[in-house]
Amino acid sequence: MAISTYTELKASIANWLNRTDLTDEIADDFIKLTEADFNAKLRIRQMEQIDTVTIDSETETVPTGFISVRSFYILSSSVKYPLEYITPHNLFEIRGGSRSGRPRSYTLEADNETEQFRFGPSPDTTYTGYLSYYKNFESLSSSSANSSNYILTNHPAIYLYGSLFHSSNFIGGIDADQKQNWLAMYMSALERCEQNDKQDAYGGAPVTQRTDVQTDLSFYRNR
Repeated sequence: MAISTYTELKASIANWLNRTDLTDEIADDFIKLTEADFNAKLRIRQMEQIDTVTIDSETETVPTGFISVRSFYILSSSVKYPLEYITPHNLFEIRGGSRSGRPRSYTLEADNETEQFRFGPSPDTTYTGYLSYYKNFESLSSSSANSSNYILTNHPAIYLYGSLFHSSNFIGGIDADQKQNWLAMYMSALERCEQNDKQDAYGGAPVTQRTDVQTDLSFYRNR
């Protein structure tokens, strides 16, 4: 059975389980648990995103789907000014009271479950930050816009075996060996995805860094 859309995935899971009474559980539990799990485990190129961030206050909300930062810098007059991550405690120590200027550092914190960046020093004007980060894959849904994604298209076994494994924790009577087999197949699919990504990203070519934009490194030299 082909598995290329959300509808086909749900039908395939029901077929493997030989159950027709778990429509809601398949959609609301097994698939969503699998998505949460592989978003937490995978860090591949298809999860990379580059956004601009308007920095005009001490705090700015992280983008939707944000997982973690890869790089962060301010671009001003064709010069890159890297932003260094430091811990929340250390940021408060170096802020120097109410001093403002071009931000040189940032940290991550949460306010009532809303994750945000905090910059130091506080910006004295509006700056444009360039944020490279890992982003969650969009969840599948019945909407035509979200009926598939990179994982389902290229690695459907991740969705299938992940959902089957999570279903085994809900459905009683599933053989323990079968449960372990689904888990092993799920983990194997995740590893295959990561290995393919590394091979495609690097191949056999040497890694060389080039840029046509000047980077200001004085912050690091003067520390």
